[in-house]
Amino acid sequence: MEVPGLVPPMQPATASGDLPTGPDWVVEVAWTGHRCIAYVQPGKRVRLLSGANNSMSAAYPELSEPLLRRSPPGGMVLDGTLVARGEEHAVRPRLLKQRSARHRPSDETIRRIPVDFQVADLLWLDGHSTVDLRYADRRALLDGLGFASPPVWSTSPLPATELDTMLAIADQKGAEGLHARHLHGRYHPGGRSRFWVRVPIKRTRQVLVGGWTPADPRRPDTVGTLLLGVPVGNALHYVGRVGVSLQQRRWLAAELVARRLRDRPFAGDVPGDAVRHASWTAPELVGLVEFTGWIGGGRMRRPHWRGLLTPAEVQESGWARPPDQEPEPPATEPAAPRRPPPTPLVVHPSAADSRGSDSAGSDLAGAEPAGHVQPRRLEQHFVYNSLNTIAALIRTDPARARELLFGFADLSRAADRPGESTLARELDAVRGYLQLEQARFGPRLQVAVDVESGLELVPVGAMEVLDVVRRAVQQGIEPLLGGGLLVVVARRTGEGCAVTVSAGGRQPTTLLFPAGPV
Repeated sequence: MEVPGLVPPMQPATASGDLPTGPDWVVEVAWTGHRCIAYVQPGKRVRLLSGANNSMSAAYPELSEPLLRRSPPGGMVLDGTLVARGEEHAVRPRLLKQRSARHRPSDETIRRIPVDFQVADLLWLDGHSTVDLRYADRRALLDGLGFASPPVWSTSPLPATELDTMLAIADQKGAEGLHARHLHGRYHPGGRSRFWVRVPIKRTRQVLVGGWTPADPRRPDTVGTLLLGVPVGNALHYVGRVGVSLQQRRWLAAELVARRLRDRPFAGDVPGDAVRHASWTAPELVGLVEFTGWIGGGRMRRPHWRGLLTPAEVQESGWARPPDQEPEPPATEPAAPRRPPPTPLVVHPSAADSRGSDSAGSDLAGAEPAGHVQPRRLEQHFVYNSLNTIAALIRTDPARARELLFGFADLSRAADRPGESTLARELDAVRGYLQLEQARFGPRLQVAVDVESGLELVPVGAMEVLDVVRRAVQQGIEPLLGGGLLVVVARRTGEGCAVTVSAGGRQPTTLLFPAGPV
């Protein structure tokens, strides 16, 4: 039988009430992207159709070769999601929009904005439909196809017993929800089923009130909805509006009217339906809003007002910034600027080993500066390899799988922590990373960490040491058939400390960090 011309995609139901639990449920992160059904017919072509059955084949030509390479002679039909590479680090809908807006992308565009196909289900395989098989059986067949490297990956579902951990990871990474699937569920083309549900993530974040719309247009000082924004640099960006309870309206009205402005405080566009009948207020009141995600990259989905915060409760890291908005640098220097994270000097190990403690200053001055280092993120292949390793261990060593899952969550938080860190926190992240890599490499990766006492509070940039360790594993251990030994050594210097990383006989790398309070 030939590959079918069309299999209408099944849609997940929305979880209501109690969340899925029990040994027959698995969960995975639902990354923001484009739904895609891939029809792969060796010797003929690859067709990519959207959730609405529109062709996307020409927009993503780089997916054809890896799909054809893994396809059996009788072809296959795969259900998944197209995501901008790095989606698991932070949702990037604008990147994917740039790709999908180009009917036939150039080679330069494909290199600049790589897109991956995350395969979650198998609908047809080698001349046979699989939609009537249990999800567990479809997954086993899908895993056997070996999609484990970009640009085509199979997803990594985990047991529903780890639902809370997965929700925390998804919230931190900016995903909008989880998919929960029952192992006995069938695939219902064009339909829905209680055996595949989407679990939305409820986020609680800070917002500023920049205006309101009246409950009655004839009484402009009444409050019906609040117009919300978040600070990005020196500007206030509109992120949506939210209704408030009758009990809060009168008190809020008095506070907002007392701060009334003639002109709107928001930078950029505000939707017309929000501007109509709106009054503006100085953005001084900070409140909490619970919401489930973002619409169009910049508007909160299903916001729910949770109340105002006192100034002491406001946290700089708590703003509800849309995933594509990054804080802009201030136009003027603040009165008491925060010290930037320390930038290490990268030197050849002979420079650190040949000098005495009294001559450290001259060696530091002559070293090559690494320059301003942007915050690092966990690489995509590491994220997928880690989740696949954890998923495999669940069947053979569930206790270790659970330990690694919590370690992965801790490492993700460390990776997303901007700015400064300490050597102690950085080495904790290094150990967590190496624990995950040792689970994957087995005896091929041996590790030795030797840290002189008293260096715990030396300030380092977040991910500085981890980035060097990660490159050492990739370049010094992974290419070797028998693996090798990775060594991390931290020693005191007159200027702070030197951290040396070596692996597999390659030339070591030394980072010099000056001492100073964090």
